[in-house]
Amino acid sequence: MSAPESACPFGDALPAERYGVPADSPVRLAARRYSLVQLAARRGRAGALSGAMRAAFGLELPPPGHAAVAGELTALWMQPETWLLMAPRGESGALARSVRHACGDAGSVVDQTQGRAVLHLAGGATREVLARVCRIDLHPRAFRAGRVAATIVAELDCLLYQRDDGPSFELLVSASYAGWFAEAVRRAAASIGYEIA
Repeated sequence: MSAPESACPFGDALPAERYGVPADSPVRLAARRYSLVQLAARRGRAGALSGAMRAAFGLELPPPGHAAVAGELTALWMQPETWLLMAPRGESGALARSVRHACGDAGSVVDQTQGRAVLHLAGGATREVLARVCRIDLHPRAFRAGRVAATIVAELDCLLYQRDDGPSFELLVSASYAGWFAEAVRRAAASIGYEIA
């Protein structure tokens, strides 16, 4: 039997608080809970995998650097012929089982729900905060809604996804480092002001 899931993957690093901000805070931080599945095409089966995902979920697997959305399912490009699928949290393992069933032998499926933590950042000063901890150019000319980058954020490997032009971003990191990561982002936001939602 596995250990019970913690209340928040970021532990005490995201307490319910406001820090130096008015009601219309320039940055909002929140832990997000998703079912997460890593999907990789088996050698020579990328076309079959794409067809299976299209048929089962109406989802077009995105090209490098992009995300694709079909209903409540989001696919984030991770590396060649590998994607991370995100969906609202449901029954444990349900997303992995449904993707495995749909893909058959065209893809390898690994449930990452417990292995990754998702930090959501939103608000007008979000890019300014991320510029302090991220090595890539997030200016709207270079990085827009629907874009994804596997990069370094706060010295950790991170899958960075710009959800919308709000702007709002989702940062996916190893759950093992979630508390440290959230604290690093909070420090980057401290002089600007933030709210933990």
